[in-house]
Amino acid sequence: MGKLLLTWTGPFMYTTHMDRSTQGFQRAETDKRRSKMKRVMVTIYDIARATGLAKSTVANALSGKGTVSEATRRRILQCAEEMGYRPNMVARSLSNHKTSTIAVILPTISNPFYPEIVEAIEQTALEHGYQTLICNTHYNFEHGRLRMERLRSGWVDGYIIMGSSMDITDITGHFQQDIPIVLCDWQENEAPQGIPQVSVDFFRAGQLAAQHLLELGHRDLAVIVDDPQQSLRQAGFLSILQARGLSLPGKRILPGNSTLESGYNVAKSLFKEEQPPTAIFAATDLMAIGAIEAALDAGLRVPEDVSIIGLDDIFVSAHIRPPLTTVAVPKLQLAQAATHLLFAQINGEAQVSDAQLVEPHLVLRRSTATYPIT
Repeated sequence: MGKLLLTWTGPFMYTTHMDRSTQGFQRAETDKRRSKMKRVMVTIYDIARATGLAKSTVANALSGKGTVSEATRRRILQCAEEMGYRPNMVARSLSNHKTSTIAVILPTISNPFYPEIVEAIEQTALEHGYQTLICNTHYNFEHGRLRMERLRSGWVDGYIIMGSSMDITDITGHFQQDIPIVLCDWQENEAPQGIPQVSVDFFRAGQLAAQHLLELGHRDLAVIVDDPQQSLRQAGFLSILQARGLSLPGKRILPGNSTLESGYNVAKSLFKEEQPPTAIFAATDLMAIGAIEAALDAGLRVPEDVSIIGLDDIFVSAHIRPPLTTVAVPKLQLAQAATHLLFAQINGEAQVSDAQLVEPHLVLRRSTATYPIT
């Protein structure tokens, strides 16, 4: 700390002054006090007093409502910024009965498919002035039930619920109490009635995969599928074979659980066969990537010895070696449709009870090739 200096100016008279370090210390203390003042919550009343305007005028300018001149609005906004004003979201939610928050309930964040959709939902929600609360149930329906019951205590205005997150019976109970809910990418073996939902035309996605492999000349095929949750993509695949007069032996429809490990293990068993398949349709990209790894470990070349196609088009699929041919789920379109459906409910607009389907499309990369290779 600096020194306080005393200067004698006559009998019994002293004047005081501070050296530079003391002055610097005092300025720092002043800045601290000012900073502390900024941390105190500034209210609309404070801005009204500072600008000399009515509280209602300030409130209208900050909320974008009412008829406030542009010059006055700019003056109020500038004052609010200088004073460090932040809207009290709790008070606002109490006044308009909305939290400006939605919840996304999903089964896992370990599968890249879900974070990509959640990111798109969050961006769409931000455009509507909403924030997003993410709840991961770890495929445990009881966890999903408990999370939703807790969130109903005034935390959120509505829910987007991904497939395999919750029991549909629990969801239906909440929806029947006028809770805004949208199902997104719901499991294919269930067809909930009455609850708005957005999904992918997975039957068509399976067809696209089969058409691609058949057009390349493959006839000795195998499917890795997470059944029954992925029953539609399997049915679509088989429908194309049937239309061409072909069939797939039951031993070539093998169960996976949508993970890398399951794709790897199933494909590994296929490659041990005396005559392994020349092409594999894995019903998710993660299982397809696992199958590619198994092929490489077995000394096989992809796609020269075996073609592999997935379904999802997660980000990493374009960056493995070889890059994965896949049937793409249009995740941005899926997320936007689900979010718009939810806001329609929150805002009291007419509900859509029928399922909305977004169309998949084939993404050609380098994990599939003509058979036989010439």
